[in-house]
Amino acid sequence: MAATSKISQQELIHQILDLDVSDEDLSKFFIVDQKASRAFEPRVIPNPSLVEQDNGLEGAFLLNTFNGLARARRNRKYRRRIKDWDGVKIVAEGDSWFQYPLLLKDTIDQLNDLDNFNYAIYGLSEAGDLLSNIVIEDEISAAIENEKPDVFLISGGGNDMVGNGRMTTLVHPFNGQRKPENYPNQRFTQFLSELENVYRDLFSRLLANTPHLKILCHGYDNAIPANGSWLGKPLEQIGITDKVLQRQIVAVMIAAFNERLIDIAADFPGSVYHVDCQRLVGTKSKWHDELHPKDEGYFKVAKKFDETIKLALADDTPSAAIELQNSVNSAAMPIKLAQLSKLDNQDFLELVVKRAKTVMHKDVAIPKSRYERQQLEKDISNFFEKIHKDSNFLPSSFLENGVDRAQAVCRITTDVSLGSGFLIASRDFIMTNNHVIPDVATAELSKAEFDYDEDDLLFTVELKPERFFITDVDLDFTIIACDSAPLPDNIEPIALLHDPHTVTRGERVNIIQHPQGRRKELSLHDNKVNYVYDIGIRYTADTEGGSSGSPVFNNEWNLVALHHAGWQDNEGNATNEGIRINAIVDYLKLHHNSESSKPLDELLKCVKDGDSLSTLSKEKPTTPSAPHPYQTSNARIKTVRSLVLNLNPSIEEITINYD
Repeated sequence: MAATSKISQQELIHQILDLDVSDEDLSKFFIVDQKASRAFEPRVIPNPSLVEQDNGLEGAFLLNTFNGLARARRNRKYRRRIKDWDGVKIVAEGDSWFQYPLLLKDTIDQLNDLDNFNYAIYGLSEAGDLLSNIVIEDEISAAIENEKPDVFLISGGGNDMVGNGRMTTLVHPFNGQRKPENYPNQRFTQFLSELENVYRDLFSRLLANTPHLKILCHGYDNAIPANGSWLGKPLEQIGITDKVLQRQIVAVMIAAFNERLIDIAADFPGSVYHVDCQRLVGTKSKWHDELHPKDEGYFKVAKKFDETIKLALADDTPSAAIELQNSVNSAAMPIKLAQLSKLDNQDFLELVVKRAKTVMHKDVAIPKSRYERQQLEKDISNFFEKIHKDSNFLPSSFLENGVDRAQAVCRITTDVSLGSGFLIASRDFIMTNNHVIPDVATAELSKAEFDYDEDDLLFTVELKPERFFITDVDLDFTIIACDSAPLPDNIEPIALLHDPHTVTRGERVNIIQHPQGRRKELSLHDNKVNYVYDIGIRYTADTEGGSSGSPVFNNEWNLVALHHAGWQDNEGNATNEGIRINAIVDYLKLHHNSESSKPLDELLKCVKDGDSLSTLSKEKPTTPSAPHPYQTSNARIKTVRSLVLNLNPSIEEITINYD
């Protein structure tokens, strides 16, 4: 019988990088190096009977090069797939349950199979990764930012638990009187606590930046100890030789591992989901080794992931497990995150189309796919790019309109805190947050200070809650009547717009505020809208304590939201949240139907609809009778007006003066 011809290792590399060569065809060229392999870290080397030996390349394979090649192969497939992709996009990170190089069709391989599932998956997984290393190295944040996935999958912790013979340290030595559930020791409990901290920190950080992201984690199946170096042999070293007892102990530990993940997921409702893989794989014959299922077992795991992904994408419940940085002084009322829900596909599509027409002043074709809709969102955000790129010009009208709006913003001083607020609808009402002024008693002890800019001139306005006061905890807003008599006549209120199409994802928002009670400042830098919900939006922008109650504007200086909350992850990345103005107007109208009053009638008469939207591209009236922005009907205002613009670290501030 003729000997099978061998290929060179260089030829093997070319085949790995050739996406038209199937994984099944490649798998025959590899074997597992049992001596070099570790828990959840199979070391794969070229099969010496089919591949010529090359000490230099073999050494590279024995390190991590092949893992890198396998990951590159998987991601080249991903790039090919997403060119015309309109399905679910996923980023996956983890250990060998997510990437077992070629010899097994692991969980991600199964989910990538279009004959059974419908996903495009960008992989970061690497066999042998410790969960702690995954988080420290943190390729995840960049991948999520770049790929903008619908779902993130994480597989981690198994190697942390059983790698390097750790089983001997997590289990009590054999005692014939000890029950299986009592074998895991205090070190195992400590391991679970450390695991929980890592997962919670990771999830909080990811959701702070991408609150719409769906995250799936899992806790493995009940592995079956054999004579392996990860389960069976370590247990034998501490006197546990009975195979049934070994299986029972491992089942107890896997159950505790899963229960801990279930508890974590429960604290991130609507965002984090636990995939229960217990009792899926089956008998010992279904396992490739002590830790990894065979292909059919991984297919069952993939089906469970598929079911959970579909459940997650259908769930609109928002996450509330995000630690907030209070936007007012610590003595003030605590902030309650709004219960935000995703807009359904049709509502969001309508928002994008109407927003495009408003911004670009032309009819647009209704997108037929998610890809077309995303392209339209990019067109909307790109329309204003000249405002945000350092190399481009700033239209003077942008700053002029900002100064106009800024005059209506005030500092709110209560008996316990500092916040922000603004005149709305007419000069007779001020809006701020419920957690700044929660009740009439607080309003009676509070005041609004206008024109607190760079000069020393300041106008104090009394609040008149006895005349009108309305508030809501869930929408976190308060509207109070005020006595605007001390204000110069040229200070115009900010219009309330009953229009849900004032901003969409990818646009920029600008916040005029009194951070930490300082003089008025305006945040223009790093202020992108990341998500639009039914009653709220989330965005990046610089805010501090005292910013609560600030108006949030789009780039046309239309009021789009009431800023009310912000939080940071451990790396300082900030997310801010504002309540959409149309949701507040809806509340006012519903309240008007049940409890009308003259002040409320007056307030609602000032609400404008979408036809009243003004844009930067529209010219301001220039007729001779039009007054100067700082000129009243009687006399020119003599005081100097100024704003501080927070732009970027290299430009500390710019002051714009009008005399």
